Amino acid sequence: MNARVPLTVAAALFAFAARCPAPPPLVTGDVPVADPGTFELYAGFRYQDTGRIERQVPHVELVYGLTERWEVSTETNYLSRTGRRGFDDLTLATKALLVAKTPASPMLGASYELKLANSDAARGLGSGGREHELRLRAQQTFGALTPVLNVGRVLVADVTIGGAGAPRQDAWRASFAQEWQLVPATKLLGEIHWRTADEPGETHRLGWNAGLKRRLPAGLSAHAAVGGSLRPGDRGGPALRVYTGLKWEFAAPWRP
Repeated sequence: MNARVPLTVAAALFAFAARCPAPPPLVTGDVPVADPGTFELYAGFRYQDTGRIERQVPHVELVYGLTERWEVSTETNYLSRTGRRGFDDLTLATKALLVAKTPASPMLGASYELKLANSDAARGLGSGGREHELRLRAQQTFGALTPVLNVGRVLVADVTIGGAGAPRQDAWRASFAQEWQLVPATKLLGEIHWRTADEPGETHRLGWNAGLKRRLPAGLSAHAAVGGSLRPGDRGGPALRVYTGLKWEFAAPWRP
């Protein structure tokens, strides 16, 4: 196999990317990376009410395993927000497995996301500025239960909307999730997630999500989750978050 082929594919993935906090259906990101030479394709529908209705139809994410410890990914979604429609800002992402799991210690990983400012923020379809997110991840399995912990920092560059500067600030985020193996093909999911406000004077977010994953034939899985805010009056949002979709795992044609 030509050694340049995986690198060429990685470059292609990074050339056509878009934004989402983590692989669906939760906000919390897991630690394991995709198998080498394997693609993971997520496609689904995401709805969110944060005082304005936002729909991603469809949301698409493509992950590719470069090595046993390293993957790259790309996401895109067609966004409908307050009557405006178009493609959202693009995101380039990569994740690395830092420490493999042992019976006495958890898996540890780290990820980096670069959100571009390619969408039309003046029409409400983008944020108007680049964002860099660094995230540390930990995960361990205890029988049927797998807890996952994320801690991250979002760095925001200068934001420009309609030719004028807009107030934005760096943010911290953290989340704790669990997966419970209900039966061999089905997992129940739950999480609590927190994020500081990225606009001065706004309320920090504290929310929850619950859902499931169901493994299907032919490398397919069905994912779904619903959630909302844990703060009185849904302060910080979201009042409602819904995701439903499919995941398809398949080998790259050049995989030995």
